[in-house]
Amino acid sequence: MNPPQTEHPVFRSCLYVPGHQARLIERAYESEADTVILDLEDAVPPSEKARARETVARVTAAATPKPTFVRVNSMASGRAEDDVRAVAGPGLSGVRMAKVARPEDVRQLVTLLAQAGCPVPVHLLIETAHALETAFDLATSSPSVAMISLGESDLCADLRITAESPTMDACRSRVVIASRAAGLPSPCQSVSTDIHDTDALLRTSRSAKALGFVGRMALHPAQIPAIHEVYTPTAQEIADAQAVFRTPELAREADRSVVLNERGGVIAPPILANARNVLRLAEALSLLEAPA
Repeated sequence: MNPPQTEHPVFRSCLYVPGHQARLIERAYESEADTVILDLEDAVPPSEKARARETVARVTAAATPKPTFVRVNSMASGRAEDDVRAVAGPGLSGVRMAKVARPEDVRQLVTLLAQAGCPVPVHLLIETAHALETAFDLATSSPSVAMISLGESDLCADLRITAESPTMDACRSRVVIASRAAGLPSPCQSVSTDIHDTDALLRTSRSAKALGFVGRMALHPAQIPAIHEVYTPTAQEIADAQAVFRTPELAREADRSVVLNERGGVIAPPILANARNVLRLAEALSLLEAPA
């Protein structure tokens, strides 16, 4: 039995690149990252905003070798409209909306994209306590919203906590629940700001995966292998998921919805759903062997 086709794009690793640094943009496309995020917001100093917009606009004006998102400045900054109009092009896969505050802001951004002839998906960055409290409303504010995620650095500052605080784990759980309640894919984890601490990157990635995250943002190409190590299904996980999908035949033969597999494990509909998620990701990453 084969699982259904993948419902959402996979964002196992997403590499942020400052929009004003053309050489780093080139290197990002040469990296192992699944997705590139060209940044017009926090990674770009005010004096370089105009140059970053022009540089990114040249990239998105043509097809790109990897899925390419642009993080635009917040609606409150007064720069978002010019950002959207500049980067709307055939190379743009989607927009990440920084410091989202209100559903009306989301709808305004979606309208700008439509007016520019580029109705791409929108990802929302939850970066304040107020935005987190209204996460479900934001997630359902427009059909164009395709993901919500946390901007942990700003959220930590707003909540006056550290990234290791139990409160931040509560925030992470909240955005996972809001995402699924809104029918969106599970979120991607925020960046690890210490690019040299691989042990911390692995530890926090495993913790977030256990909370329900499906990928992670990166600040440097050197972080990608560790992110992939955590968020790529292992050969054993794939084999176990495939084994789960062999048990429905047993269930039909026994005329039951719950059966025991050959190892005595209980296989019920929720187990099938989890196995389906593993196989969807494996399929998207071309990790499944073609049928003989």
